[in-house]
Parts: sequence; structure tokens; C-alpha cells
Amino acid sequence: MADNRAALGTPAAEAHDRSRSHAWYKPGEKLKLSPYTLELFQNYSRIPADQVATHIIEVREKAWEVYPYPCIGSFRFLDFAITESPIFTTALTKLNSGGKYLDLGCCFAQDLRALVHAGIPSENLYGADLQSGFIDLSHDLFKDGHTLKSTFFEGDIFDFSTFKPIRGEISNPNLFQKIKGDIDIISARSFLHLFNPEQEFKAACQIVAILKDSPGSIIMGRQVGSFTPGMESISLGRREVFRHDPQTWEELWNRVGEATDTKWNVQAKLLELSPDVKDSIKAAELANIETRGWLEFVITRL
Repeated sequence: MADNRAALGTPAAEAHDRSRSHAWYKPGEKLKLSPYTLELFQNYSRIPADQVATHIIEVREKAWEVYPYPCIGSFRFLDFAITESPIFTTALTKLNSGGKYLDLGCCFAQDLRALVHAGIPSENLYGADLQSGFIDLSHDLFKDGHTLKSTFFEGDIFDFSTFKPIRGEISNPNLFQKIKGDIDIISARSFLHLFNPEQEFKAACQIVAILKDSPGSIIMGRQVGSFTPGMESISLGRREVFRHDPQTWEELWNRVGEATDTKWNVQAKLLELSPDVKDSIKAAELANIETRGWLEFVITRL
């Protein structure tokens, strides 16, 4: 669907955004690795500690050419947010019991790797992104192209027929249709906030269609929100989006429930942004970002 691809921003349409003068582009020498990140790259990716930073910077430069998202420029793809989720333990239990997980808009699928690093069987984990280049680079980043058994899809959330496996079980071109409706946990991290309100609503309804139709199925994630919710302009893609607080987020999912004949328990909270994160998104938001926060959410099917 061309209009939705334009809404996400296509690389050809915004080549100028690859300028490294953007506020959300952090030079490599400013990269700081958390103890968890360093440990994962050492023990999961088998990269010597003194080579981890150089390796990450090299892959980041390639990813910037695929599409210059703020999370790429600011190294936020090294933020393994799922490990800090309030339901991380619940997710591990569900997935260790055979549950399936889909990282939607996965980019580098770092949370998927965190789950594998925590002992979850990788064959029960899936990822999907509009840009297949990010998925290919994710295997370069984590050096698991020959070991990871997860399946990745290239696809447009607004058109399920576009979902094609490009890594993993690629012998079955209809695999997505097979697992659609059988996913126990969907991560929609930094995903729905990319869309205008109409597209956001449609995408949320599509997510419901992918999730397993049973109580206890979970949609989880974290995205940019606001302590003063409302429409905002963002320079990336030159589009209008709605920044939610917990109340407006719950209202959205009430609308989704009515449209899909489903019921949801919506747990959401706004977290303060750290100064470095504020700096990294300042140029992507044309409005005052002082009211911005991380909207962390867990949405459970009743």
C-alpha cells in the first residue's frame, strides 16, 4: 500500500535525512555500552570486549543508509527494553512453555536476541519489518546468521499478503498466514507512534488479528508519549502523529476493542526521558519536547 509506505518514510524519498548533522545522530565516540549490552555481545555474539564498540559502530553506519531513524542514529537499538518490562518474567514463563512471540517493526530485533540469551527457544520467536535491510544487518550485528532459528518477515502491517519469510523457515511462503492468530506475545515497541491517528487505529486492529484469540495473550511495548497528549508534527517523514498519555492510550484500545469485538486490560505508564534520549529526538519533533516521556504498556486480552 503506497500511502502507508509513504507514511513510514521510504529511503528514496528522504535521502537528505541521512545527513549526520541531525541532532539524533550520535558520533561513534559518544557510544556508551551498558554492562548488560557488553555482556550480551561478549557471550551471545562471541565478540571480544575490546572489539564490541567498533563492531556496533560499523553496523550502525550501514543501517543509517537503510533508513535514518532516530533509534539508529542515537544507538537506541542497544536498549534491550524487554528485560526491564514489568512482565519480563511472565513472558519468559509463557515462551518457555511453547508460546510464540512476534517482534513487530523489529528493526534489529534486539529484544528477540535478549529472549534467546535468556534461554527461550529461538524457533518460537518471529520478527517482522518493512525494511528487510535492517533484518539482514541484525544478523551481522549479533553474528547469529547461522545459529538463530527464528523466522523473519518483510511486510507491511496494512496488508498481510505482503508478509514473506526472508530468514528462517523461508521454504514456506505462506508461513505468516499459518501463524497469524497463533501469537501469544506481540512486541509493538516504537511502532504505533510512527503513524497518524487513522493509520494507528488500523494498525492496532491488524495487531489484534495476529494475536492469539484467547485470554492472556499480550501486546507489549514502549513508545514516545506525552504528559500533555495531542497532535504533533515530526520532521522525520514530515507527518502528523498523536502523542498519547495513559488515558488516551486506553481510549484508543477501547475503540480497537469495539471494532474487533475484543476486550482488553490496558496497563500503561509514562516514564521520564533521560537527558540523552531527549537530545536524540529533539530534531525529530517540531513541537516542544519537554513534555515527552516513554509510554510503557502491557495490553492483555480478557
